[in-house]
Amino acid sequence: MAKWLILAAILLSGCSGDDAPNNANNNGNDSDIRFNADVWRVMDATRATTFDNAAALQGETEGFTCYAYTAETTTSYINGSNVRYVTNEWQFQDGRHNWPASGSLDFFAYMPATVPNYITAGPTYSADHNVTFTCTSLPNTAAGQDNTLKEFVYAMALDQDKAGTNSSAQPTPGKVALTFQHPFARIKLRWADYDHSGITLNSVTLKSIKQSGSYDKSAIPQWTTSGEDVNFTTTTLVNYDSAPLTSYLVIPQDWSGEIEVSAIWTDWGEPLSHTVKASVPTTWQAGYSYTYTFTITATDLIVDTEKFTEQW
Repeated sequence: MAKWLILAAILLSGCSGDDAPNNANNNGNDSDIRFNADVWRVMDATRATTFDNAAALQGETEGFTCYAYTAETTTSYINGSNVRYVTNEWQFQDGRHNWPASGSLDFFAYMPATVPNYITAGPTYSADHNVTFTCTSLPNTAAGQDNTLKEFVYAMALDQDKAGTNSSAQPTPGKVALTFQHPFARIKLRWADYDHSGITLNSVTLKSIKQSGSYDKSAIPQWTTSGEDVNFTTTTLVNYDSAPLTSYLVIPQDWSGEIEVSAIWTDWGEPLSHTVKASVPTTWQAGYSYTYTFTITATDLIVDTEKFTEQW
C-alpha cells in the first residue's frame, strides 16, 4: 500500500521554448505553465488542517511553493515560486514560467507555501532526489493542534519536459503530475458505540511520545526521533458516528502505547474520580491514520484497534 496522503495531479501545460515574457500571468496562453489540481481520494476532515481533497488544496490561501531544477542537478530553473488557486485555476504569483527550449526538469513542491513553525530546518532538496527537514516540538495538546496548525506535505516529479519523452514519469506531454506525500502520521480518537452519557471525561493522555525528530526520505527508517518524551493530552472525545472525528498529527515512531483516561462516574451513589489505563503498542508510519476507540467500564479501559489502521 502506497504511503501517500494526496495524489494531486498538478498539470503544467508546456511551451516550445523559454523566450516568452516571464513577468505576468497570461491566462489562456498555451506558452506559459498552467495548473489543474485534482485528488484521487476524499478523507474525513481533521482538527489540524490537512490537505485531503481537491477542495482542500484549492482552499489553502497560501497555495504551495514550487521549485524546478535542471534534471539530476540543483541548478535552479524555478526558484521557489508561489502558486495559488485564483479564478478557478492555479497561477504562479510571480508571472509566467515556460518550459526550457531543451532538456528536462525535476520539480519539487511543498504545501503550505509558508513552512509551518514546527518545521525548524529545511525542507531541503538534493540532486539525488532526496528531501530532508527537521521537526521540533510538534504541539502535544488538542488546543495546540487547532485549525491554525497546518500539515506539511511535499511532492516531486522528475525528468519532465514539454514533449513528455519519459512516459513513465510524465504520461501526458507538457503536464507534470505531483504526488503530495504525508511525511507525518495522524491519530483519531473517539468513543465506542455505546451509552457513555454517565461518564464525565476529564482527560485522555497518550504517554511518552516524541514530538521532535529529523526526516530523511532516503534513509531507513526515514524518521529519527529526538528530545524528551512528552504526553499528548486532550479533554474531549467525539461520539462513534460523529463527523469529523477528532484527529491530530504525530511524528512516525514506535510508540509504547500507554494510554490513561481520567473520568468521573457514579459509584455507590456518588460521583467519583477514576483513572483507567490501557496499553496498545503501535508503530505509527508516515502516511497512515490510526483510530483509537474507547470504552470505559467500572474497572477497565478498553481501546479497540480492530481495523484501526488505514492509508491516509
